Amino acid sequence: MFAVSSYVSPLASLTLPLLRARVTFRLLTPTQLPEYKGAMLRGGFGYAFQRASCPQPCWNKADGCAVSQLCPFRWIFATPRPQGIEQIHDLQDVPRPFVIEPPTDGKREYRAGDALEFGLVVIGRAIEHLPYFLYSFEQLGKMGLGRQQAQARLERVEVLRPWQPIGTTIYQDGRALGSNWDLPLMSGQAITEQAAQLPADLRIEQLTPMRLKTRGNLLRAIDLPAIVQAICWRLNTLSVFHGDGPWDVAGDPQWSASEATGSVAARSPCSRHCAQDHQERWLAGLRSAAPVRLDPAVSMLG
Repeated sequence: MFAVSSYVSPLASLTLPLLRARVTFRLLTPTQLPEYKGAMLRGGFGYAFQRASCPQPCWNKADGCAVSQLCPFRWIFATPRPQGIEQIHDLQDVPRPFVIEPPTDGKREYRAGDALEFGLVVIGRAIEHLPYFLYSFEQLGKMGLGRQQAQARLERVEVLRPWQPIGTTIYQDGRALGSNWDLPLMSGQAITEQAAQLPADLRIEQLTPMRLKTRGNLLRAIDLPAIVQAICWRLNTLSVFHGDGPWDVAGDPQWSASEATGSVAARSPCSRHCAQDHQERWLAGLRSAAPVRLDPAVSMLG
């Protein structure tokens, strides 16, 4: 363990709250789902969110929305850029203010009655749209999961306490449990304090395929400075559009002292079912593992 008294993490100043949740579906029919379910869940969720929050003339035409500054779907999936704000770094789109954490068990065969459980992180002002998240996941189950459009019931959504696998149930069996929730939000300061307890020697494992470009090329092994820089660019952009303003720490020289050694990497194909045209598409992403020695400042970055 170590402590750093002379370095104050910039993450502590990031005013971008996070909410962690666990979502549980109950399969109503037997089906086969992809080994990597992240793309399936994210694509289906976006399809369901637009149909849950937008009038039909806007479906698949979000760019033409007449009330884009107010539309929940646009703010979550196609965030409009207010005038005067330039494109940030090389990002083509504003990152979505949520992360789906798919199961990593690789399970493909599901029987009726089996549970499908995954994590959800909601970021910044997107937390204000939490009821839309609940309703959209409910609709996703009714629309069907995967290529076979297997029917599923949204059984439960729990908001989790920081650093704990337990929390409070806010949705159960078809109904939201109240609306004035006391949500256990996580702050940059809290993440900094937790990160300060980490040892210097860690192991990074990329359990699901990752597609990340550095200098115009797809990453083919763990490159810690490139990964941290990409994360910081995205946090900065999220802070601009979904937080309280810019948080620009890109290019911090403290990162260069960290290194990943003995990286084991492989390109893994994964399928993605498109909810709009019900076609299967194949992508390839990086799966890798490596021991990492962190510079204390990077650990404090979280």
